Amino acid sequence: MEEFVAEQCTTGRYFLGECCRWDEVRGELYWVDVHEGHFFRAKADHTTIEVVQRYDLDGNVASLAPLADRSDGWIVAMNRSLWLLGESGQLREVVQLEGDATMLLNDGAADPWGSFWVGSLAADEGIGRGSVYRYGQSTGAQTMFGDVTISNGIGWSPDRSALYYVDSGPGTILTYDVDGRGDISHPRLFAQFDTATEGTPDGLCIDSEGFIWVAVWGGYEVRRYAPTGELAARVSVPTAQPSSCAIGGANGTTLYVNTAREDLPATVLDNEPDAGRLYAVNVGVTGRPLDPYRPSPGR
Repeated sequence: MEEFVAEQCTTGRYFLGECCRWDEVRGELYWVDVHEGHFFRAKADHTTIEVVQRYDLDGNVASLAPLADRSDGWIVAMNRSLWLLGESGQLREVVQLEGDATMLLNDGAADPWGSFWVGSLAADEGIGRGSVYRYGQSTGAQTMFGDVTISNGIGWSPDRSALYYVDSGPGTILTYDVDGRGDISHPRLFAQFDTATEGTPDGLCIDSEGFIWVAVWGGYEVRRYAPTGELAARVSVPTAQPSSCAIGGANGTTLYVNTAREDLPATVLDNEPDAGRLYAVNVGVTGRPLDPYRPSPGR
């Protein structure tokens, strides 16, 4: 099994860094600070990070994807709705997915067919209250499945035949079969974490070889799994709460890892002053191209 050690990047500290994404079309790294409502765009060359734009949004900004025409901006999951964010910062609500004021949208991503998928959770993290939605302009919002506790990482295999999905509540990664239209079936357990001793799976990304990289909240690491389920690599992160990850950067093979300060007691923060920073390590493999949201996806 390979072992890596992530280094701190030259960037700020974030309360809840999330939604790490590498956009090879723009040549930019994206991430958000969820509760602060910030979305960052940056140039990234290994551990050198240059923020080129920060959008200050009025809400709980959980996840996003660029539109196929990058000049059209991004689709953003914020609070209980999906929004379109323009390059100049204009924001327009597209659809409200959760009608209950105690619910929030969380991690999400565009699929290879151009729809945007996003899951939800209850603010009090109540068991089984969340759902996972798929949205396309022509299809509207569809509930793909429910009984979710803390909906988190989601991603597709390079050959589009499998979906990987994290519910952090029970500490599970599931895999689904995916057909030629992007519909899913046959859910089954891919990995089960003992959350009391290992930490909890959170955000994920998938590399060009089809391996799954998962940030382990509470576990001081990112794990790399083979598509067959074997643990293939570990990335040590020097703070407790890695939250999401993406592969890219100027060399194409840097794993970037968000971390968080949220919920860490003062005693831990005293020992981990760099909690909440971005981390990076060269893992020697490229990531999948970032799937964009397309308002009229082909199915």
